[in-house]
Amino acid sequence: MPGLVRKLLIIAAVDGLILQPHGNAQRNASNGHHAIQIQYKTRKISSLPPPSSPSTGPSLSEDKREEGDGKNKELKKDVELEAHGIVGLLSVASYSFLVSITQREQVAQILGKPIYAVTNVAIIPLSSQADASRAILQAQENLSGGELGPGETASDTSSDASSATSDGAESGISEDQTVAAPPAASHKRDGSVSSIVEDVIGKKGRFTVNWFSRQWGLGRNNVAGKETDVDKESDSVGTLPGPEISDVKEEATTAAPEGVVPSKEEAREEHTPDETVALMPKLLRYTKLLFASNNFFFSYDYDLTRRFSVEDPIKAHAPLHTRVDPLYFWNKHLMSSLLEAGVHSFILPLMQGFVGQRQFSVTAPEKKPQEEREPGEPAAEGKVLGETQKAESSEKVLEKHDYLLTLISRRSIMRPGLRYLRRGVDDDGHTANTVETEQILSTPSWDPSRKVYSLLQLRGSIPIYFSQSPYSLKPVPVLHHSEQTNQLAFNQHFRELSKRYGKIQAVSLIDKHGGEAKVGEMYDKYAKSLNEGGGMDGSQLRLEWFDFHTECRGMKFENIKKLVDSLEETLDEYGETIIQNNDILRKQTGIVRTNCMDCLDRTGVAQCAFGGRALERELLSEGISIDLHGDSSTQWFNILWADNGDAISKQYSSTAALKGDYTRTRKRDYRGALNDFGLTMSRYFNNIVNDYFSQACIDYLLGNVSMGVFKEFEMELQSADPGISVQKLRQNAIETSCKIVIGDQREELLGGWTILTPRQPNTLRTLPFEECVLLLTDAAVYNCRFDWNTDKVLSFERIDLKSIIRIHYGTYITSVMTDIQQDEKRNVGLVIAYRDADENALRVNTRSLRSLFSQDAQDRETKNEWDIASWLKGEKKTTTRFMAFKALPVTSSVTVQNRNNLAVSEIDAVRSICVEIERAMMAIEEGSSPGHVEKKSVIEEQDIISLDEAKKRTGYLEHLVYDFKKLVWA
Repeated sequence: MPGLVRKLLIIAAVDGLILQPHGNAQRNASNGHHAIQIQYKTRKISSLPPPSSPSTGPSLSEDKREEGDGKNKELKKDVELEAHGIVGLLSVASYSFLVSITQREQVAQILGKPIYAVTNVAIIPLSSQADASRAILQAQENLSGGELGPGETASDTSSDASSATSDGAESGISEDQTVAAPPAASHKRDGSVSSIVEDVIGKKGRFTVNWFSRQWGLGRNNVAGKETDVDKESDSVGTLPGPEISDVKEEATTAAPEGVVPSKEEAREEHTPDETVALMPKLLRYTKLLFASNNFFFSYDYDLTRRFSVEDPIKAHAPLHTRVDPLYFWNKHLMSSLLEAGVHSFILPLMQGFVGQRQFSVTAPEKKPQEEREPGEPAAEGKVLGETQKAESSEKVLEKHDYLLTLISRRSIMRPGLRYLRRGVDDDGHTANTVETEQILSTPSWDPSRKVYSLLQLRGSIPIYFSQSPYSLKPVPVLHHSEQTNQLAFNQHFRELSKRYGKIQAVSLIDKHGGEAKVGEMYDKYAKSLNEGGGMDGSQLRLEWFDFHTECRGMKFENIKKLVDSLEETLDEYGETIIQNNDILRKQTGIVRTNCMDCLDRTGVAQCAFGGRALERELLSEGISIDLHGDSSTQWFNILWADNGDAISKQYSSTAALKGDYTRTRKRDYRGALNDFGLTMSRYFNNIVNDYFSQACIDYLLGNVSMGVFKEFEMELQSADPGISVQKLRQNAIETSCKIVIGDQREELLGGWTILTPRQPNTLRTLPFEECVLLLTDAAVYNCRFDWNTDKVLSFERIDLKSIIRIHYGTYITSVMTDIQQDEKRNVGLVIAYRDADENALRVNTRSLRSLFSQDAQDRETKNEWDIASWLKGEKKTTTRFMAFKALPVTSSVTVQNRNNLAVSEIDAVRSICVEIERAMMAIEEGSSPGHVEKKSVIEEQDIISLDEAKKRTGYLEHLVYDFKKLVWA
C-alpha cells in the first residue's frame, strides 16, 4: 500500500484542479502515486495517467496549461501551488472549495517520525479555472511575501523536493526523515507576525473585531504584560507563527467566486439560498482562520490519534486514515469525497489539540535502576541542566542522562464547539470539551532497549444536562431534563469510558458552595446511583470532589498537592504504560478524568500536578530523583503544561487559560490575577458576540449539520445543538403533558403535537413565540405551556370540543426580517375560535393549592395587537376567544435527525391537525344525535397574517433592533 503524498502541486487546469505528487514522476507512478483531477462544478474525482517520461515529455502542468483557449493568459502563468497535504473539500450549496496545507511547522518527533502543526492553508474554489487561478496566485503572493517560520527549512518551501511520498520502502531519503530531533530553539515571534490564535481569537475575538489591525496581541508566554526569562528560554513548541489578518481576509475573499454569484447556467441548475451566499465569505474566512491557528497536527508516518504502543505489523501497511481513531479524525467529513474516490495517498488525517516536546538532561552520580538497587537504597539525586547550562567541573564523577518529554492532547470531535454553547452531555453520552492528554517520557533517540513511559489523562464537561448563560460574568448553571434522562446519559458516558480506558477515577474541582454546588451534588448523586446499579461492567466509579477555590484560597495553588496525595493509592494502582524492546511491560489500567465547570483553568492545574508526579516516579524508576516543585531548572516542565492549557483553552473559550502564571512559575501574585481579569473580559466578549457563528461553522465543517444551519443562523442568529435529539425532547414533552393535564381517565388521547404559540393568549402576534404542546382527546383540546429546561408543565388551557365554532388555517407571517420568514409556504398556522363555556378551564402550576384561574385573568391590553375581528364577523363585544398556533419548521439542519425524518410540508402538517380536531368534534355530535345530519365543515383556509399585512404592521423599531443584532452577531 503506497504511503501518503508529502508534497503536491495544485494546478488550475482547464477542466479542473489537478493534484500532482511533487517529485520524480516515474518513482511516484511506480509506488502508485498518480495525479488526480477534481472537476470544476461537478466535483468528480478521477485518476490521471502519469506522463511517459519526465525528461522527454512535457510535465503534466505544462501540458494542461497548453490546453487553454488563449483567454486570461495572465492567469495561466504559474498557476501552480505547492502544498504539504490536503485538508479536504468544503462544499456549500453548489460551490466547492479545496482546502490545502501551504505551510507547516515541525513541533516534535516520535520514533524519529516528524510531527507537524498546520500554520497556513489555502482555499481554492472549484467553480472555474479563472476563479481557481486567482486564488492560487493570491496564495502564492501571500507565501512569497512572508518569511520562513521558525523551524521551517528551505526544503519546506522549495519546489525541488527530494521525495514526494512517505513510503518507507521508497529508495532515497525523504526530506522529513532528515529531521529526527525536536527543534532546539524556542519558537519566538515579534509583534508583526503573530499567531492567529493569539491575535484574533485570544485578544479580541475570533475575527470580527479589529479585523484589519496587525499591531495588537499578547505573546503566549507573556504573563501580565512582561515576558519572563523562563519564557525566553522555553523550548516548548506550542507557540507557532501564523498568517497575518489581512492575508487571511484577502485570500479568503479571493477564494470566493467573484461576487459569489453563479452564472445563469448554474442558477438554472441549482438555486443557492441568498443567506448562504451572504454568509459564505464569512464561512471561508473562519475556515482559514481555524485551520491556520496552529491547533491542527498531522504526521505522514505516525498515528497521532492513538496512545503510544507497540505497532501492529499487520495494520502498518494499511492506509493511515483506516488506522486512526475516528474520535479524533477532525477532517473526516471534509475528506468524504476523497474517501469515496479511494485516493488513499491524498487522505491526510488532522487532529485538533496540542503537541509539545522538550528535551532535557539530568546529571547525577552513576545511577542504578530501581530493580537493581538494594532495599532502602535511595536513588541518585539528579540535577536538571538548563537550556545552555553545562555540567560542572565535577562532571567526571557525574553521569549525564538525556530524556525527551512529549505532550499530546487530542480533542474529541464528539460534542464539539465553544464554551457556553456546548456544555454538559448529549444524548449519546458524549461530553463537551473532551480532551485526552498523553505524557510520554523517552530517550531522544527512541532507543527500543530503553523504556518508554506513557501516561493518559482525560478531561471533559460534567456528564449531565446543564447550561449557562453567556451574558453573565459568573453565570449560574441551569439543570435540564428529568433525573431519569440525566441518569441514562450519565451511565452511558462512563460505561463508554470504561470500555476504552478501564477503571475510572473522576475528579471534580467545582465549588461545594454557591451556584456550582447543585451541579456537583447531582454529579455525586448520579455516581452513587450508577454504582448501586452495578457500576460499569462490575467496576465502581470513583469520585473525588475537591473544592479547588476553597482549598486554594488566597492564591495558594500549591495546595493542589492535597488532591494528589489523597489519590496516591489510585494513581499507583492505575500506573502508566511501559514499553521496552517492543514489548508492553506494563499497561495503564485506569484513567483519571478531571473536570471543573469549563474543564480549563482548574483542570489544567490539576492535570499538571498529576503529570509532574508521574514524571518524578518514572525518573525514580530510572534511578534518578528530581524535585519538579523546588528545582528552578525544571521550569520548562511547567511551561510545557501551561502551553498545553493555553491551546486547549483557546479552542474552547477563545482565550488563554487562567491561572497560567502559576502553571508556568509555580507562583501566584497580583499580576497574574490582573492578567486573568483581562482574559475573563475577553472570554465574556467572545461568548456573547463571536461564538454563535463560529459554533455553526464548526458543526458544519464536521458534518453534524447541513447547509440549513446558515438559514437558522440568519433567522435566529444562533443554531441548534446537534447532540440533543429534538424529536426525543418533544416526544417526552407530549408524554409528560398527557400525564399531567388529562385528569379524566375516560378521555382518550387522539393526538399530540409540539407547535409554536404567541406568548400572550388570545393574541396573534406577541413575541417571542413559545413552543408549546397541543393535545387532542375525544373530549377536548389542551394548550400546554411547557418548561423545556425542567420538563414541567407551567400551565394549560382546556377547550371543550363542543365550544369550538371555527378553525382557520393558512399563511401566518410573524416576521419579515429574512427571506425564510417571508416564505408563505413555510410560515403557516391555525387558529381555533371557541366560545367561553363552563367546561373550559385554565390551570397554572403555581406550586401552591390554587391552580384554577379565570380565562379572562390572563388577558392583557392588546390595543396595538393584531386581532382577528375581520374574520370573526366583527362582534363589538363577544365571548368568543381564540388560540393561535404556528407550525414548526419540518426540516432541521441536524443531519442525523433529517435522515430519520420523512419530508412533510408545513401546510400539510397544519391541515392534518385541523382534520383531526374536526373528526373528533363530529364524533361527539354523532354520539349525541341519533340521526345523521349533514353539517358544514368548521375548517376554512384563509390567511391568518398575510405577507402584505405583516410588512405594514412591522415598525421601524423592529427593523432597527434586528439590524443591530445582525451587525453584532452576523
